[in-house]
Amino acid sequence: MGTTVNPFVGISSAFLCVLCVLCGEKSGLAADSVVVGGELEVRLKPDAALKALRKEQLDLYRNAVAGDERALKAWQALKPATRTSLLAELAAAKEESPARTRAIRELARLAPSDDPDSLGLLALARVAVAEGDGTLRALARTGLAARDDARVPAWLLQVVERSDELVRANAVAALKAIGTPRVFEVIIEHWKETWGASPRDHCFFGNSRSYIANYEVSGSSYDPVVRNFFTGVVLDAKVVRVEGDIYFITIREVAPEDVKLPNDPAAWEKWLLQERDKLAKLAALKRAAALTQLENPK
Repeated sequence: MGTTVNPFVGISSAFLCVLCVLCGEKSGLAADSVVVGGELEVRLKPDAALKALRKEQLDLYRNAVAGDERALKAWQALKPATRTSLLAELAAAKEESPARTRAIRELARLAPSDDPDSLGLLALARVAVAEGDGTLRALARTGLAARDDARVPAWLLQVVERSDELVRANAVAALKAIGTPRVFEVIIEHWKETWGASPRDHCFFGNSRSYIANYEVSGSSYDPVVRNFFTGVVLDAKVVRVEGDIYFITIREVAPEDVKLPNDPAAWEKWLLQERDKLAKLAALKRAAALTQLENPK
């Protein structure tokens, strides 16, 4: 009889999530790969048969940016969703070129109908939080403000929760650039989930053991029937207070400088209710300024 042991079975899903992020960072993955970059890479991963075609199409775009009119006509003949997918791939690439900068700028000006799978938004978010070039990060932040999509704050907050300080600072800068009431709503919603006392709960510390219980015979082959059992201990627990200040720190960084409120989501929720219209107007001004900047690059 063979036996294997999995020491992580029964540990809370939140802990496993943190563990996965830490393992990703230690193995050299970008800190945003679990949240933004990873999602983008999964959606952009083409079939092997399409890789060569996509490379040709991206070369078309690069030649078009360089001034080749024939390449420009061929590029414009592609379907909008295909162009968006290719622009997202180029924007996320580690490449220093005028074509990549142009791709980020074009993604920033896309209409929602031309980005049905949100690939453009994901690419902008990835550049805004993980790009090493500050100019491109700023351009991506401008694009996120111009696109004004309600899904983006939640993506960025996940980066804030899980990343190292440098990437976290980039995500906070992007949240501040957007500045809509939705940004504050998302922070407060997540904050309330972990604030204050909780009902009694339990956690399980133990091992999962697998063993071969039997064999299924099919002709001359024997397929093992694997079963599992658990050993360990269940502990009752009650959370009295959560000491993490990540949401309080983040909301203070994103809020106007003159706002001074205590470390309590209820106080910020009341403030948001009172200031929602003002925040919406300020965000509209930011969006208008972003659109103007994209239309008239220096």
